[in-house]
Amino acid sequence: MSVFYGGLTYWSATDPTLTVKADGTATLTATASGYGADMNDPGKWVPLPASTVTLANLSHVELGESGFTVTPDYLGVSVSVPAGTTGQPTKSAANAPYWGAFPQSFVDFQQLTGQSSYWFTSGGARDAAKPATPLSVSYTASAGGDGPAASEGEQTITATVPEQAGEFTWTIDGSDHAVPLTDAVNKGAYLQSTGDLKPVKVTDTRAGAPAWSVSGQTGDFTGGLSGKYLGWTPSVVTEGAGAHAGAAVASGIDSGAGLTGSAVLGSADAGHAKGTATLGAALDLRLPTTTESGTYTTTLTLTALS
Repeated sequence: MSVFYGGLTYWSATDPTLTVKADGTATLTATASGYGADMNDPGKWVPLPASTVTLANLSHVELGESGFTVTPDYLGVSVSVPAGTTGQPTKSAANAPYWGAFPQSFVDFQQLTGQSSYWFTSGGARDAAKPATPLSVSYTASAGGDGPAASEGEQTITATVPEQAGEFTWTIDGSDHAVPLTDAVNKGAYLQSTGDLKPVKVTDTRAGAPAWSVSGQTGDFTGGLSGKYLGWTPSVVTEGAGAHAGAAVASGIDSGAGLTGSAVLGSADAGHAKGTATLGAALDLRLPTTTESGTYTTTLTLTALS
């Protein structure tokens, strides 16, 4: 079992062990490991020591001849988290249909990965998608032996994990989001300065694979310099998630609005394959030859739609 959130968190669970008791309760444990991450610091990657966690607690297990299906405990389960982190809101009439949590030891481990609030009601828009889905276990059993000799048996345990809702995430690579352009060069009809957009990583693992897009738009530069002079040529640096590059936008030095109008950096059609893509763009700033010397800055705002 493994979970990957587009450059944000990596962890895995290995050697699962299912223990079923005579009273109809069961526990699914595993060895968890991975990396500690921080949503506010994409450069943080800290290896985590392996530890045993409880992936699921099961109630009302009724063993059949070849297996059973049961929904892991989630609804009504409460957890505690360290002070200063996203916590579990009070149960109310509004959130009661989906209020709950995965086991405490599992949530504690996810505090280290930076993914803790994904596994309990946290007040977010995705809370209704968090409750556990049914777990199916199948097995075959055989026993043999004659007379006083003890018989032996084997069981094959098969766990089925239904398709998950998945997530759509996007991040800007690197902690420094400043994009320096080259010194402007006189091209005769205009002054030209170029550079490259910081790579934008997009991950889409959602069921149904709906369409998505990432667009950019800039304002005017400081000093009263119009933002229309900036254009770009988008590209797909790393293919995945059905990504294709947006159309090139020319500098508006002769005509047009440049990037002062919203322009698509990259997008994917509905029904695309799950995965991760990296988007980039070559930036092209063309200024009038009468532009005064100095340093000019602007802000490019990126927006994801899905």
